[in-house]
Amino acid sequence: MLNRSDFYLAPSVSRTAVNDFFAAFRPLGDEIHAIEIHRGGRLVLRIAPAPYSCSDKREIYSLSKSFCSTAVGFLVDEGLLSLDARIVDLFPECVPEHPQENLLKMKVRHVMSMNSGHHGCAMHAMIRAEDEIRAFMEQPVLSEPGTHFAYNTGATLVLSHIVERLTGMKLLDYLSRKLFMPLGISGIRWNRTPDGANEGGCGIHVSVDDIAKLGLLYLNRGVWNGRRLLSEAWVKEATSKVSDNSGNGSHDWCAGYGFQFWINEREGFRGDGAYGQLCVVLPERDTVVAVQAELDDMQAELDRVMELADALFREDAAPDSAVLVPDYAPIGSSRRTAGFEDRFIRLEENALGWTGCYFRRDPAADETCFTFSDGTDQYTVAAGYGHWAESTVVTAKLKPKIVDLMSTPDKERCRVAASCRAEDGKLVFAVRFLNCPHRMEWTFAREGERGFTADLESWGKNDAGIFPLKGEILA
Repeated sequence: MLNRSDFYLAPSVSRTAVNDFFAAFRPLGDEIHAIEIHRGGRLVLRIAPAPYSCSDKREIYSLSKSFCSTAVGFLVDEGLLSLDARIVDLFPECVPEHPQENLLKMKVRHVMSMNSGHHGCAMHAMIRAEDEIRAFMEQPVLSEPGTHFAYNTGATLVLSHIVERLTGMKLLDYLSRKLFMPLGISGIRWNRTPDGANEGGCGIHVSVDDIAKLGLLYLNRGVWNGRRLLSEAWVKEATSKVSDNSGNGSHDWCAGYGFQFWINEREGFRGDGAYGQLCVVLPERDTVVAVQAELDDMQAELDRVMELADALFREDAAPDSAVLVPDYAPIGSSRRTAGFEDRFIRLEENALGWTGCYFRRDPAADETCFTFSDGTDQYTVAAGYGHWAESTVVTAKLKPKIVDLMSTPDKERCRVAASCRAEDGKLVFAVRFLNCPHRMEWTFAREGERGFTADLESWGKNDAGIFPLKGEILA
């Protein structure tokens, strides 16, 4: 199924190449949710199968790092920051009483290039500390900065703090002024850590349209619509091989690392995030590819993207063939009720903090609405029988997370598309989140006359697990 507003294919694009690209992901159950390609300054492909959209603002995990890097680029261009500034000089009040020798050598350029001297990620320790920067400085710096590559989301969080310290603005607000406004991007969310800083290395929510715009800015060496935003010198250095990351994994993850950008083995560079979020820039082809997805093997995904870039304008053996985009079909059933609609359910204490819920049929829309409460606010998610129903709720803990270090103390505006089926004594909701890559299956069941159970289970590629609920159906 297609949203017609989210489907465009230039006449010169090979339909066979596009179909081969999508077909490659089906056997493993991997999903492409949105893809956009620009070549030669023109949009040539823009596809998002329903219920997804190219304008969905979604969490893109570590692709956030490339946006954070861009903020540092603006600071450098403005003369507010030197890449050779020492971290201890930027945060003198956070320096331990007996600082490590390697810590004293650590510069902004080392943090930018994942070459801080740490041998692992400092993020876990930082977000559990009262002082995130002090926690970063207290982590063992086992190697001399500049000599050892280690992927470190905590290092990018330090960059977020640097932006905030030097500008007096949150990272999101500084980038709104310098990047998002000029590029015509709005509606951004950037998750915050417990102390209020934007996460920096993760947590930004942008659309595939927005990702493509970032790629086009870098493809054009810092120029947007004839106006220079970033210096060409910054773009060149940020997207060049600064760190040697050989031995870091598959071939496109050990071809070099710049300033929060990966270097592609075959051509160009990219920002990327867990489960298939990509901003691929191919200067030799004058091409940008932006992807939102949910999948495990990102090397295979990048291989398929490169194959598509190669074949995009090849002579098409079947130029009039249909484009076979993925079909993320809703569930449904002939039965419309489970037997516990219009009864309030008092919930036992649970990890989600929900206190009560109830279900109500909407015959006109052919939907069942699930309303739940946290004791302060009520929220409603609608699910359609054989069709996707969209809902927006502003609540905490509902959206699946990759790992707990990505959690945020704030409530989130969650957009979901849901469909459902009913059985005797049971309702099943298929839930697709439109503000992150993930999916869940919510199973609600009656136990005996008054008992109620629910399992909110992730059934996509993420590791959020199962949230069980128990309760009593009241008369």
